[in-house]
Amino acid sequence: MRDDILLPHLHPRVCETSRRVLLTGDHSLIRTALGLLISDHGMTVVGECSNDPAAVRAFVHMVDLVVLDLDLDTSGWTRPEKLGPLLGAAKGMPALIVTRGGDSRGISAALQHGALGVVLKNRPPRVLMRAIRAVLAGEVWLERSMVTSFFYEEVTERPGPTVMPERLTRRETQVVELVSLGLPNKQIAARLSIAENTVRHHLTSIFDKLAVTNRAQLMRYTLDTGPAAP
Repeated sequence: MRDDILLPHLHPRVCETSRRVLLTGDHSLIRTALGLLISDHGMTVVGECSNDPAAVRAFVHMVDLVVLDLDLDTSGWTRPEKLGPLLGAAKGMPALIVTRGGDSRGISAALQHGALGVVLKNRPPRVLMRAIRAVLAGEVWLERSMVTSFFYEEVTERPGPTVMPERLTRRETQVVELVSLGLPNKQIAARLSIAENTVRHHLTSIFDKLAVTNRAQLMRYTLDTGPAAP
């Protein structure tokens, strides 16, 4: 048996209907700490393995979520030839990355290769659990400070204007920017002093213009290109 792969196990206090999690990472101590935290919040840690595509593929069919301990800004994992196969091994399962730093290129690469969220290691445990629940619900998780700095850095570095499939209205651009900050429809409505139903109508129009189908795809599109001003 390989030393870096642990056999699947069920937490004795968690029922069979709990959400099942795979932990990956190259440091056993961190995997163990994450596993204890997640198990204490009513989820089942099905297995642990190193950051190796083959190891992930061995477990992914058993789980609802993959949590990866992966330092995007220092370890070279942002290179497509490494990050792509690792996240690709998750085969469409929701993936959340726990990282030491929030390097903008690392975040962009992670989202482009299928990750739904990024959490910094210096955040309290409750933030990690909120991120896990959000990603399990199909939402994108990026903290506001991370998104804001990343978004404006990307806009500053971009060499030329972005051409969208169809120009957004000023209000639609505002909605996209607030979605990129992780705000739900109710808070977006309050910020813009409009009805929540109006926000939904704007999102329907935005999805159609940008050829995306949900908020996760919209977030990735925004982080990759930035919303064009009308």
